[in-house]
Amino acid sequence: MKIICGNNQFEMENIVDMYSGMLYRLAMTRMGNKEDAEEVVQDTFLRLLYYIKKGKGFNDEEHLKAWLLTVAINRGKSIVNMSWNKRTEGMDGIAEMAAPENQAGYAYEYVMRLPEKYRVAIQLFYYEQFTTEQIAAFMKTKPATVRSYLHRSREKLRKMMEADGYVG
Repeated sequence: MKIICGNNQFEMENIVDMYSGMLYRLAMTRMGNKEDAEEVVQDTFLRLLYYIKKGKGFNDEEHLKAWLLTVAINRGKSIVNMSWNKRTEGMDGIAEMAAPENQAGYAYEYVMRLPEKYRVAIQLFYYEQFTTEQIAAFMKTKPATVRSYLHRSREKLRKMMEADGYVG
């Protein structure tokens, strides 16, 4: 299946290869467990298929990436808000499962302890290297709010690390 991004066309398999890692890392940050993260990624690509079957396309690759991230964030919200999901436990041992090799394990453990909105902002800003304007669009908020999330996240991380003796 062809996906149109402006003047370019991509095969669905190429899109999955290009973006599944990024979506999975974001989903792990939001969901806290492998199974739900995989569900978010799968649902995101299924929604992409439905979108393309309706004959729709994207202005460019950035538009596609923004669309995928927005869908993944919203799908993660839906899963988190399910009533059965509110009664389940999570987060135990998640840092070891989620942390890619290029992320410092101990820092990622602290990030995973942050509230969800802060985790998402940190993941997209530092690990995926999006701008605050782009993150605001994904999270459906203002860039200033994203900057506040990042500032508060850094403060919370600093306090947690100081309490554990990592920061002087």
